[in-house]
Amino acid sequence: MKKTDPNWIWVDWFIFFLRLCWFLSGVLYFFLDRSHLGDFPYPYFVGILAVCYIVPQLFWRPGYKNPVLYPIAELLITGGAAVYFNGILHIILGSSIILMPLLMIGYLATKKTAMWTFPVFLLIFPLPNLWTTNIVSYFLQYIDIFIFLGFGACFNYVIHSQRRTNKIIEENNKQYKLIKEQNRVLQQYTDQIEKVTLLQERNRLAKELHDTIGHHFTSVTVGLDAVSYLLETDVDKAKQKIQTLANVSRKGLEEIRQHIHQIAPSENEEFLSILLKKVADDFRETTDTDVEFHIQGKEKHHISKNSKLTFIRCLQEALTNAKRHGNASKITVHFLFTNTDMTLTIINNGTPINEIQPGFGLKAMRDRIEELHGKLEITSGKHYGVKLTITVPIREVG
Repeated sequence: MKKTDPNWIWVDWFIFFLRLCWFLSGVLYFFLDRSHLGDFPYPYFVGILAVCYIVPQLFWRPGYKNPVLYPIAELLITGGAAVYFNGILHIILGSSIILMPLLMIGYLATKKTAMWTFPVFLLIFPLPNLWTTNIVSYFLQYIDIFIFLGFGACFNYVIHSQRRTNKIIEENNKQYKLIKEQNRVLQQYTDQIEKVTLLQERNRLAKELHDTIGHHFTSVTVGLDAVSYLLETDVDKAKQKIQTLANVSRKGLEEIRQHIHQIAPSENEEFLSILLKKVADDFRETTDTDVEFHIQGKEKHHISKNSKLTFIRCLQEALTNAKRHGNASKITVHFLFTNTDMTLTIINNGTPINEIQPGFGLKAMRDRIEELHGKLEITSGKHYGVKLTITVPIREVG
């Protein structure tokens, strides 16, 4: 089971230097007190100890870890050295030669390797000490064995926990960057949609100006050309024609005024409640209709230009329909703010609607509201009056 090991962290380097100190301390100890080696040559002893240190290290180094071959190397080489010294040469090394390998076994253990490494190293690894010690000392060495194996397992848990934590943090950072990028793209998309919507609205108004106002002024121009001839032939008829042209001109002027109020380019920065009240006041002045406007709640949230335009268009459409189709003499407008919704309610005393058949204006109104995830409700009284309610979530208008 070979695998690339992540970059070492402080725990790995601590274990590495601890193992190095174990090797150097053994070399230094037997150099200072060679009597423990008897007649066995000291250079040979250092060579065997170096092999016990270097060979297992090949299977655990920065960038590489093999949790199967490492314990096998420790078992064969270090365990073999313990058998050779204790069992054959009867050199008393005690448990010092096996304690560091036990710490390493605990440190490098995985769920799969621990099932066989722990029993083997706890039961078989200490056996060579039976040749050089009594039974009591043999079992007392297990205190040190469990301590070193336990420390290794604890270090193992620490490093894996830290790596899992770092991985979670890294994944969270990636998700955060992804969400941030998606929000940026979404904001750009929203801005583009708003620009397209405003452009479509300008194009629609341009078509209306061309089709309606252009028609009126073309009629007036042609009519005035005709009047210049009638003044010489039939003055009375010329006066009638001038009166007709005056009415057409007044009507065209009124339509120009209405379209200018609909565009309202400089008012987008004002509060929506102020803009809606202006629409209601202008409608009252131009149509001599009793229009009341009431505000409940406080406008706290920033409202986008597109959302403002939607509410303004809906109010204009509702007021126009109330007068044109319902012949209403009184209209009441309620604008309500709550923590979650904005509600615009228009009530008139005009002719009731027997069957609602949405025209172009009402369909456009419904489409605008659905874009903001809102809803439009229309109810009609039995004998008179129509109530129109628009509700839009606050989160959709920012």
